Amino acid sequence: MTKIKKLGLIAALSSALIFTACTPEEEALATGVAVGAVGAAAVSSYNYPRYYNQPYYYHGGRYYYGGHYSGGYYHYNGRRFRGGHYYNNGYRHYNGHRYRAVNGRYGHYSSSSHYRGSSHYRGGRHHRRY
Repeated sequence: MTKIKKLGLIAALSSALIFTACTPEEEALATGVAVGAVGAAAVSSYNYPRYYNQPYYYHGGRYYYGGHYSGGYYHYNGRRFRGGHYYNNGYRHYNGHRYRAVNGRYGHYSSSSHYRGSSHYRGGRHHRRY
């Protein structure tokens, strides 16, 4: 029983140290990665578009998958984001309005070929080989 208490204390202290200087986005990413590793990537984020056939949220150059959008906020692993762009079924949701999604604008690419032809991919900022 003593070992379990010590392991719990170590886990609590290490998580507190990890998240002390993190922004909410970084914290959500770190916890999302941990949950994704345990939960078969149910919640995940990337610095490039990973999937093209499911809803995602684009904020600060990151693509978030696995959360949900409601009331103008994106809910991701216990965090609430505002100010990014949410994409679902060919539409972009931003600042309480719905717009048709346009390839290459505000982080949206409808396919990997569109992404590979973009300046983001060629410029190396979001570079990934397929």
